[in-house]
Amino acid sequence: MKEDYLTEEVIAEMRSRYFRERKWRKIEPFRKSAVLAIDLQKYFLSPESRAFLPSVPRFVPRLVKFYSRVRELNVPIIFTRHYHAGGTMARWWGGDMPKDDLLNDLLDEFKPFAETVIEKSTYDAFYGTELEGMLGKLGVETVVVTGVMTHLCCETTAREAFVRGFNVVFPVDGTLTQNRLFHEATLRNLSHGFAVTPLLSEVLEWLLSG
Repeated sequence: MKEDYLTEEVIAEMRSRYFRERKWRKIEPFRKSAVLAIDLQKYFLSPESRAFLPSVPRFVPRLVKFYSRVRELNVPIIFTRHYHAGGTMARWWGGDMPKDDLLNDLLDEFKPFAETVIEKSTYDAFYGTELEGMLGKLGVETVVVTGVMTHLCCETTAREAFVRGFNVVFPVDGTLTQNRLFHEATLRNLSHGFAVTPLLSEVLEWLLSG
């Protein structure tokens, strides 16, 4: 089920297939933005973890570069950190993700950008957290969703952001999951009804032009 899929060729193909220019033009004027950095934890990004995602070596440098530029532009980056104990998540996945597990710490490469971290216990970064209020206080109009995993926490959070009235940007190369099939399914669904799907580089161009 797992594969190293996030190549430049795949990224270009998915951008060509799912990016909607007319939808992007509708969102472009809403420049008061924040970047959501979903669950960039060692649990998913370190080779010693059973949940390691094979495309991590391609993905992490790309995202670090993006966050570095975003910070220079003074665009807020809000990180989430996931853990759960019991309940539906534990039943579904067959166990807990303990809060104090060292693998649930953020990956070291991302810590310099993690001035704001919200803890969550399910796929939706809005559920039971202060995220919506925080975005409201910042006057945010558009959220840029990045992180892991594409088809679970990232997709759920993108849908919930849309429902709450935010414009949603979901970069093709800004999230990661286990395989191309899961990644592409999310892009197909979100690009139809919830989000625009440009490249990270195009998001930076947009932020720079504001």
